[in-house]
Amino acid sequence: MTLSARVDDTGIELSELLDTPLDVRFAGHRVWSFNARRDADTAKGQVHVTWPRAIQERLSGVAHVSVEGHLDGVVWFEGDVRFGTSSDELRIVDDAGQPLTLDKGGRLQRTFDRMDSDSVNELVTASRKVLDDLVEVCGLDAYLCYGGLLGAVRDGKMIGHDSDVDLAWLSKHTHPFDIIRESRQAERQMRERGWHVVRMSAANFKVWAPLPNGNRAGVDVFGSFYIGDHFHITGSLRGSLDRDRILPFGTIELEGVEFPAPHDVEAFLAYTYGPGWRVPDPAFHFDHPPENTQMMSQWWRGSRLRLWYWSAFYESPRAALVPKEPSLFARWVAERIEPGARVVELGSGTGRDAVWLAEQGFQVNASDYAGAARGITRRRLRSLGLKVPVKGYNLEAPYSYLTQGAKLAHQPGVKHVYARFLVDALAPSGRDGLWRFCSMVCRSGGHTFIEFRTAANRGEPTFFGPHIRTYARVPVVEAEIARHGGTVVTKTVGRDLAPLENENPVVCRLEVSWT
Repeated sequence: MTLSARVDDTGIELSELLDTPLDVRFAGHRVWSFNARRDADTAKGQVHVTWPRAIQERLSGVAHVSVEGHLDGVVWFEGDVRFGTSSDELRIVDDAGQPLTLDKGGRLQRTFDRMDSDSVNELVTASRKVLDDLVEVCGLDAYLCYGGLLGAVRDGKMIGHDSDVDLAWLSKHTHPFDIIRESRQAERQMRERGWHVVRMSAANFKVWAPLPNGNRAGVDVFGSFYIGDHFHITGSLRGSLDRDRILPFGTIELEGVEFPAPHDVEAFLAYTYGPGWRVPDPAFHFDHPPENTQMMSQWWRGSRLRLWYWSAFYESPRAALVPKEPSLFARWVAERIEPGARVVELGSGTGRDAVWLAEQGFQVNASDYAGAARGITRRRLRSLGLKVPVKGYNLEAPYSYLTQGAKLAHQPGVKHVYARFLVDALAPSGRDGLWRFCSMVCRSGGHTFIEFRTAANRGEPTFFGPHIRTYARVPVVEAEIARHGGTVVTKTVGRDLAPLENENPVVCRLEVSWT
C-alpha cells in the first residue's frame, strides 16, 4: 500500500484512513500531530484534515512541509508548499524566534523537545518547590500527575511533545463545597508564600514559578477527589479507581528530581489515558463523555463555551486588524450619558472604546472574558498613561456575574453598562447572566447600552471571515430583557451603524432602563 498526502491552504488530504498518529513538520520542526481516524472529514469521499485554527491563522508564506508517521516514520508527504500568495519563509515561532507546537488544548506552545536540558531541569526543580509548599504549607496530599507522571514512568524524562508539569492533590473531602474551600485556602496560602497564583476553576489553579534564566514556568495544580463511588480529577476525568491505588504514595524520579506518585502508577495512568498509555501518541486528546464535562463544569467552572475561540483570536495576528479608533456606538453612547459618568464595559476586546471613553473623561471599568484581550487593553492603557481597571467576568458562571455584579451595585453612584457586539460573541446561554448583571449594576439609575448584529446578517460577508457568532433576533432579545425587569428606552435598527470595510451589518442598538 502506497501512503501519500497532499498539503494546501485548506489542510491535508490523505490517501488512506488509518488509526495512527501523524506528525506535520515545517522545516523539520513538528508543529502538529493528528489522528486521521478521529480528525478527518470523510463526507465527500476524501480523507481530509483541516488545519487547526491556531495554525491556519499563521499560514502565509513558503515552508518545507513533511507529513510522517509518528511511530513508524513512514513519509506520506515531503516538499515545499506555498500558503497564500506570499513568497516569504513561513516559520511558526514565538516572539523570541523559538518554534511552537500545537498542544492538546489547541494552543501553540514551546514543547520540551525544543528546550535545552538546563531549562527543563529548572522547570522540574521549580515544580518540586511548588509541590513542597503545597504539602508543607497548605497541608495537601500532593503528587505528580498527567504528562509528567507519564514521562517519569516511561523513561524518567519529560515527554518531548509536552509543554508543562502537572501536579494534583488528593482532597480530604467528598463534597464539592468543602473541596472548593480547601482549594481556595491553598490558593491564599500559596500567595502568602510569594507565589504568583492564577485561579483556573474552583478546584484547580496555576502557579507561576520564576526560573533562573528570567523566564517563568506555569505549574498546573489539579484537584482530585472521591465523590460517591467515583474518583475525579479536574479537568473532567471521572471513573473507577480504588483509593488504595493512590495511597500510600510512592516516589518516582523525573529528570533526576524525586516526586510523590500514586501507589499503583500503572493503574493510575490507565485510568488517566486508557489502556494504550504505554504507546507514545502526540495526537492524544481526552474524549470526556459530555455528562462528565457538564457535571464538572457545574461543580467547578461554570460554562466557558467560547473562551477557547476568543482566546485564540486575541492571541492571533487577526487581533491587530481590529480598528484602533472608537466605534460609532461609543460616540452615540457618549452623547446620551452625563459627563464624567461611570461606565462598565462588558466585552471590551482590544480596548478601543474603553480607551476613548476614558479619554473623554468618563470613569471606565473595562472587562473581557478572554485574558489575551485583557492583556492587549492593559498594554494600550499603559502606553497612554490611562488608569482604567480591567477585569475578567464570566457571564456564563453565576459565581462570577453575581459576585462581581453585587460588588459594583453596592458601590455609590450611578453606573452604566456598555456592551458592543457582546451578544454576538456570547453563546445564547450566556445572555441570562448578561441581563442579571445589568439589572444589578444599573438599579441605581444607570442605563444599559447594547449593540448587536441581528439575525438579518446570516450569510452576509464579514470583515473577519468565518467567525463564531450569534445572530440574535431583536424580538427575542427584547423579550429576555423584559423578563429580567428591563425596559427598552431607545431602539435603533439598521445599516451604516457599524460599517467595516466589506461588512455593513444590520445592527440593533438598545438603551435599557432597569428602574
